[in-house]
Amino acid sequence: MKKVWAYLGLAYGLSWLALVPLIRLHANEEVLILGICGPAFAAMLLSRSGISEPDRLKRFLWFVAITLLGWVVLIFTSEWPGVHPHWPVHVKLWLILPAMLPAWVISGAFSKDTGIRGLLRTLVHPPNWRWPAIAIFSMPAFLLFPSALAHLFGAPLQWPAQQSSAWVYAASGIVKFCYSLLFAAVLEEPGWRGFLLERLEHRFSPLLASLLVWLPWALWHAPLDFSGWVANSWILYLEIRIIFMIPLTILTTWIYNRSGHAILATAIFHAAFNTFPVILPFVPKMYALIFVWTGYVVVKDRMWRKTA
Repeated sequence: MKKVWAYLGLAYGLSWLALVPLIRLHANEEVLILGICGPAFAAMLLSRSGISEPDRLKRFLWFVAITLLGWVVLIFTSEWPGVHPHWPVHVKLWLILPAMLPAWVISGAFSKDTGIRGLLRTLVHPPNWRWPAIAIFSMPAFLLFPSALAHLFGAPLQWPAQQSSAWVYAASGIVKFCYSLLFAAVLEEPGWRGFLLERLEHRFSPLLASLLVWLPWALWHAPLDFSGWVANSWILYLEIRIIFMIPLTILTTWIYNRSGHAILATAIFHAAFNTFPVILPFVPKMYALIFVWTGYVVVKDRMWRKTA
């Protein structure tokens, strides 16, 4: 448990010591990424083994590729916030810097340190590709199928922002998903699931371990939430960080365990539940079915029992 407490202290310290002053300085969203990377960086620091097996070429190539991808995503995200997608966009060279943060995490799968490599390996080499696929398609299925049925009986749909064409709608959705994947999920999941949940499940059942991850994960968002982000009021905080975040945490644990502890699967699911409710039409009241989905996986996998 010492490493659990060390992780929580380091994750909060790295994040909040950056986020609080940056928020007070009214830094833009791209700069705040510096604080969001705290969970992943804390996990990497605490996973160091001191045993070196260099794989410099692969790490360099992955670092460059993800940096360029992240840079492109940030360029479009910074140009399209709250406005209709447009072309051309202004190329901002400085956005390469925050793009390096998820690149450093992902390329850590080829770190010379075997401990960091072991932590991050499943970000690029999951045990199988079935569960990453389930992670990306389960949320659209959950949103669309019950909502389509409810809409047949007269329930109104909540539509995403109208776009000029299907191509523009698709481009906007892809950019939003990639942003959430690279600059939220990749910077959080190695810590909350790959490090914290992994160790808690050695002592507790998956269900209890999920709840022990949920509380610090929810509270970790506080500087962002109360500075005008998603849960920027007590009512929204209760709804988002407590009522709905608990089942989402349990579902993420279920995907993590079912996928063979693949961080890629949980990162994709994290990006999916952040993105698809914004870009897909659905009946908001049907989102309550997430409790049914969660209850089903808890019972089916007997998540109250400690795994061997």
